[in-house]
Amino acid sequence: MSERGISKSNRAPLVLIVGGPDVDSRLDLMQHLRDDFCLSAAGTNLFLRAAFQQAVFAYDTYRLARGVNPFADMCTLLSLYRLFWRHRPDLVHAFDTKPCVFARIAARLANVPVVVGTLPGLGSLYVYDGVTTRVVRAVYERLQGWASHLSDLTIFQNHEDARQFVAKRIVPEAKIAVIPGSGVHTDLLDPARVSQLEREQARAELGVSSRMLLVTMVSRLIRSKGVMEFAVAAQTVRERHLEVAFLLVGPADEESVDRLTPTELSQLARVVTWTGARKDIPAVLAASDILVLPSFYREGIPRVLLEAASMGLPIVTTDSPGCREVVEHGVNGFLVPPRDPDALAQVILHLVDEPETRERFGRASRQRAVERFDLSRIADQTRSIYRELLARKGLLPTGGK
Repeated sequence: MSERGISKSNRAPLVLIVGGPDVDSRLDLMQHLRDDFCLSAAGTNLFLRAAFQQAVFAYDTYRLARGVNPFADMCTLLSLYRLFWRHRPDLVHAFDTKPCVFARIAARLANVPVVVGTLPGLGSLYVYDGVTTRVVRAVYERLQGWASHLSDLTIFQNHEDARQFVAKRIVPEAKIAVIPGSGVHTDLLDPARVSQLEREQARAELGVSSRMLLVTMVSRLIRSKGVMEFAVAAQTVRERHLEVAFLLVGPADEESVDRLTPTELSQLARVVTWTGARKDIPAVLAASDILVLPSFYREGIPRVLLEAASMGLPIVTTDSPGCREVVEHGVNGFLVPPRDPDALAQVILHLVDEPETRERFGRASRQRAVERFDLSRIADQTRSIYRELLARKGLLPTGGK
């Protein structure tokens, strides 16, 4: 009997999660699915092995070049093909832009029965429209279309991205699903779990006095995240309210073509406190009064919006795909046009001047997060998709639901 025949009758299906350098962001989802499937992961960061071992998941690495490099991309394809042939998974689920192309093609070449890809946003290729970007985007769409047609399913994180790719015939309409984001632990990211003393301690550690109102942005330091719009809006607000502090949390990205210039960094530093990368984002959110994300980067659903909503914060973000999934204008926050610092400043000023609105929006954010984006709900949707696709191939264990 073949290994997959054994899998069908005697054991849980083998599911291999493939991602990039942050594939550990899928660990929470894997924990929720482990009772139904035998899971392992593959990523590009060797130092994540300990985290997966601690969670009792096998972890493999492969090489993935950033940017456009045909030779390196062929090496990636071969490396993934060998990995899949060695492990013989029943289902491969690839996340992120490049892994979603090359892992899905490699999986089909390796005769993996079920191949799934999640596109968490369209990325920087859909932000700018220069000649080089258009050429690279055309190549990417051709490859993504090939991978999607070879796959059993392509999962999007918002409906607008799905409609766009279907309209452009990149993904067959019969092979799409929408799962709204990666989910959050709303039981852990709960403002009720944070005491006033803990909040004040977090603010003190951030250098924010108790009398200040704190407006926070969490993001990589790249232009398309709206960092400079945040700086300009901060300057406008502080001209009227000196008691408002602006905090930016996130790493620099020196390799990005979208990185800030020295002049922009200097402008930013004059009005915004930049902490760099931090691992205590829940504590930062607990210390904050308003969360702002003026991004025009094409994300699926920005994770920080889900975390901020779960922590009961009023949110200001752009009127763009993904962001609209989390924020309903006038209900739990405000949506502003992308690249419009004046509009951004005006709605921040409105929230600064209206504590009752901040409180009402915060309650609505929390309710929205619990009802729509809790990790258990996302895991349930993912589990159902896996089961349906595996059942079509006869790969559910005997007695499986």
